[in-house]
Amino acid sequence: MSAAKRNSYFDNAKFILIYLVVLGHLISPFKTEDNFLFTLYTVIFLFHMPAFILISGYFSKGYRNKGHISKSFKKILVPYFIFQCIYSVYYYYTGEESHLTVNFLEPHWTLWFLLSLFFWNLMLHLFARFHFFGLAAAAALGIGIGYWDEAGSFLSLSRTFVFFPYFLLGFLLEGRHLQKNSQYSLRAGSWHFDSVCGYACNRPVFPERCRAVAPWRYFLRRHGDGILV
Repeated sequence: MSAAKRNSYFDNAKFILIYLVVLGHLISPFKTEDNFLFTLYTVIFLFHMPAFILISGYFSKGYRNKGHISKSFKKILVPYFIFQCIYSVYYYYTGEESHLTVNFLEPHWTLWFLLSLFFWNLMLHLFARFHFFGLAAAAALGIGIGYWDEAGSFLSLSRTFVFFPYFLLGFLLEGRHLQKNSQYSLRAGSWHFDSVCGYACNRPVFPERCRAVAPWRYFLRRHGDGILV
């Protein structure tokens, strides 16, 4: 995006989200030793990826342009293949894996996002034409995938379907929607964040409940594997 076309709203949003990602990783080694840090860590991981994905969807409005699929392949899948190989070699030489195998069907660590991002761009061709009815269908699929035992890290299927409604919502949003709701969202987000932090400080039982939710924050668990409280 050129400097003349840059949007300060999204620039600031991405800056805040990137800061929260860094903060989350910084406090991760200490989260089990401090109730407040554990609560803060969990809260960050519950919303920062949906927010990133919504923004990605907003900037995918050119999915019907000629050559979009081939461009997505070059910009998304090619880096995925390269880094999947790099991670496979790294895990082998660090002893985390006993055999050197490159499996493109099981993305390593954060590479799930690249694989899912490619699928989301493809899924727009089916869901975007139905607008908010498509969004309702995507949300239903996101819920339903939790009942499929085989869904998980394979092809990043679980995260692809769970997060797709956020991507589609971002695609459906227009600038006027954001301008209308930006100030309200900032106030509401600040209020909810302050409320959660305050509740965590005053109610030590919350982190124990939060730990029950913690496995869900990676969006890989099926519905029968635990209770969301």
